[in-house]
Amino acid sequence: SSGINAEWPLRPGAYGCIKFADLSCTRTNDYVFSFDKMLDDKGKTAVYLLYALTRIRSIARVAGLTPEELFQSATRTPIVLEHEAELKLAKTLLRFAEVIEEIGHTLLPHTLCSYLYDISLAFTHFYDNCYCVEKDAKTGETLHVHTNRLLLCEATARVMEKCFDLLGLKTVARM
Repeated sequence: SSGINAEWPLRPGAYGCIKFADLSCTRTNDYVFSFDKMLDDKGKTAVYLLYALTRIRSIARVAGLTPEELFQSATRTPIVLEHEAELKLAKTLLRFAEVIEEIGHTLLPHTLCSYLYDISLAFTHFYDNCYCVEKDAKTGETLHVHTNRLLLCEATARVMEKCFDLLGLKTVARM
């Protein structure tokens, strides 16, 4: 079962899936056109990466914060990276400028696609190991919001959105 719901904009989403599949291949390798692979919600596909981005954006919504509120709190909240998953994600995000410079020299856009996938893998590891919003298991009430981790989520979302923009792919708010 796919992670896409009926509200997902199909036409731009489908074009994005095809475009991402094309751009993620090196131009020196053989290319196999496969809708099944392009629309898979697992692996290095646009569907998987767009779903990862929407999941990241949903974390702040669960905490009741907008991206603007997170941006404002960035000036007064120290980001402390204590868990290895936080550090790994931050290091992955810091590679952004290096990746862009490499693409400028090699003109190989698949590098950006691979970087996007690396971000999503690092984020999944972070998400599985580091609570951003702690809730009471019985009541669902928010017990604690880790603002520094939410800021790391926001930075991740912004870098991913910039990568999608550079690839010419539209992002969606929900899937």
